[in-house]
Amino acid sequence: MVRETLIDTTLQKKEGFIRTGIDKLDRLLEGGIPSGFTVVLLGSPGSSTEILVKQIATSGIVTYITTEETKDEILDTMRRFNWQIPDIDFVDISEKYYSNILKGEQKRVSIYEQRSKLKLKELIEIGSTGMPSTTTATEDFLAILSNRTKNLAPNRTIIINSLDFFLSQCNQDDVLKTVYAIKVNNLKNKGALLIVMTKGVHGELFERKMEGLADAVLELDVIQKGSSFERYLSVKKMRNYAKKIGIARYVIDDSGFVLEMIERIM
Repeated sequence: MVRETLIDTTLQKKEGFIRTGIDKLDRLLEGGIPSGFTVVLLGSPGSSTEILVKQIATSGIVTYITTEETKDEILDTMRRFNWQIPDIDFVDISEKYYSNILKGEQKRVSIYEQRSKLKLKELIEIGSTGMPSTTTATEDFLAILSNRTKNLAPNRTIIINSLDFFLSQCNQDDVLKTVYAIKVNNLKNKGALLIVMTKGVHGELFERKMEGLADAVLELDVIQKGSSFERYLSVKKMRNYAKKIGIARYVIDDSGFVLEMIERIM
C-alpha cells in the first residue's frame, strides 16, 4: 500500500542518528542517517546529486573526498546557494590528479623542445626508440582514500564524491576492498559514510555488490513527463528500518535541494 503525505518539517534531534542538515530529508529518514551506517547514493545523470552532497557537507563535522571538482569549485557553489560553510576537512584528489596530468604534459612538451634542438644525425641515432617515455610512478589514489579515512574522530560524516573516479583508475575488486575497510572504520567511529556513484555506468553486478555492502541505498532519478521533468529520491534500502522505504519528489531551487511530497510503501 502506498501513502502520500506532506513532509512534516518539525523534527527533534534523535540519539543515534547523524543529521544530513536537510530537515525534510531527515524527516523522510525519520531522524537522519543511523550512526555507523554506510550509505550508497546512486544518481542518474541530471539528477543533481552533486548539489545534494554539497548541501549535506555543510551540515556538521565532515571529511569531503572530492574527485570531480576542486575544493575551490565546491566552496564557490556553496557560497552561491548562501549556505553556511563549516570548517570542512577536504581531501582534494581532483586538484592532485589534474596537477599530475599537467605535469605530464609539461614534461612531454619539454622533451619535444629538446629534440627540436638536436641535429639530424643525433635524431637518426635515437629515432629507433620512438617517442621517449614520459611515464612516472602514478599516484595510488586508493591508498590516499584509505589513509585519509582512518583514525577519524567519532560521529564524523565522510563523503566520497565520487566512486566513479576510483573505478576509472583501479579494478573493481580493489575498490570494493577499500570501501569495505572504510565501512568498518566508520562503523567503529559511529559516523556516517556517504558514497556517491553514477547509476548504470559500472555494470549491474557491481551495483548489486555495492548495494549489498551498504547499510542504506538512496537513489536519485529524473523522469520525463511530457515536456517537463520530475526528480525523485528513493530510499531503496535501510538496514533494520524497513518502514523508512519510500519515494520523495524533489526540486532544486535557490536554496538548494528541496523535498516535496513523500510516498511511503507500507
